[in-house]
Amino acid sequence: MSRKDLTDAYIQKYPYPRRRLIRRTLQGLLSVASAALTEYHIEGKENLPKEGPLLIVSNHFHFLDSIGPIRTTNYFLEFINDLEMPNAPPSMRFLPSLWGTLKILQGSPNLESMRAAEAILSQGGVLGIFPEGHVHPAPLGKPLPGAAYLALRSGAPILPIGTYSEDSWDLFGTMRKKKRRARVISRIGKPFGPLANGSLSKVPLREEVKAAGWEIMSHIAELLPRHARGIYAQPREETFA
Repeated sequence: MSRKDLTDAYIQKYPYPRRRLIRRTLQGLLSVASAALTEYHIEGKENLPKEGPLLIVSNHFHFLDSIGPIRTTNYFLEFINDLEMPNAPPSMRFLPSLWGTLKILQGSPNLESMRAAEAILSQGGVLGIFPEGHVHPAPLGKPLPGAAYLALRSGAPILPIGTYSEDSWDLFGTMRKKKRRARVISRIGKPFGPLANGSLSKVPLREEVKAAGWEIMSHIAELLPRHARGIYAQPREETFA
């Protein structure tokens, strides 16, 4: 099967947008829940492109950070997420399946999900990915190659979103101890890229993937408090008080 035939086959298998009703319903429910349980602030909505293709990249300090792209945008979002979800409560692990995310298993090739992601972007879709590949405490760490690989192969513009909770997403503990809702802020950065012209027939070099990954993480870092930027901290304008 040629590359074009393979891409066409995945476009038929993963038409964009998919699961519109259920995703809009979940998006609405998550917005209501976040408004009830958090003081959720959004900055930079003027930076949102009107349409795709678009690769949304964000940090992942807590499993609830995945709400960031859903809460801050109105796109029909596709997501790549960890199949195992070790940091999410068992009671919430059904949500990615209900949404219909593209699942990956750390340490394996994940060809199905990567080809599906390329097909979605080739249709002008919007895809969210967490470059570090797993939940971990702040600060930012090194990315896995997936986000950079997709950016180089697809040639899609990239939209960084930084989400941070000064209360570590301790929703009920904050209400009990501080008598207020947990504070969360999502800051939407300016789109950048494309990082390459985009060629599904070309495999990016390791050096290209590494450089693209660093650029992606640097843009996310600009949207986070300085102490959360880790190895990407640079003398930039402070974006958080």
